[in-house]
Amino acid sequence: MPAWEQRKLGELFVESDGRSSELEILSVSVANGIYPASESDKAINPGASLAKYKVVNKGDVVYNSMRMWQGAVDSSLYRGIVSPAYVVSRPVSEAIPRFFARMLRLPMMLKQYQKTSQGNSKDTQILKFEEFARIGVLMPVSILEQKSIASMFDRLDDLITLHQRKRLSIRQRSPVWS
Repeated sequence: MPAWEQRKLGELFVESDGRSSELEILSVSVANGIYPASESDKAINPGASLAKYKVVNKGDVVYNSMRMWQGAVDSSLYRGIVSPAYVVSRPVSEAIPRFFARMLRLPMMLKQYQKTSQGNSKDTQILKFEEFARIGVLMPVSILEQKSIASMFDRLDDLITLHQRKRLSIRQRSPVWS
């Protein structure tokens, strides 16, 4: 049995379309992944109604359908709701969300989204779930290998964040020379 295999994203994820207006609003960005919108510097303006907002469960892979070509995708660490413009996909048993959150942001994947998104310009390109589902990926067969890879990248992110904070702290304490 091969260690890695080619699969279609539609074999690994199903679109989730549950709706609610009772949960916390989440945002999805290229830089920060999925996070509570209340933690953003931007003002939250969900419009007149939250009734059409989609439910996100922990472990769901969510992407901004208008910014997927930039890498606006992540696996959620939160339960909440997102704008109806976002796509919520629920992994099936052989897909580890944290692994796919990383893999789906690779430059070769971003090129795939550009090719399959619909729209006349980058600012109007939309990647619908039907198109997302047709994209092929090379993935580890072993769930343990997916978890190990995801864990390694999460630890690297934590380490990078720690070093960035340390550098910022040192800069704030250093005298300014003129």
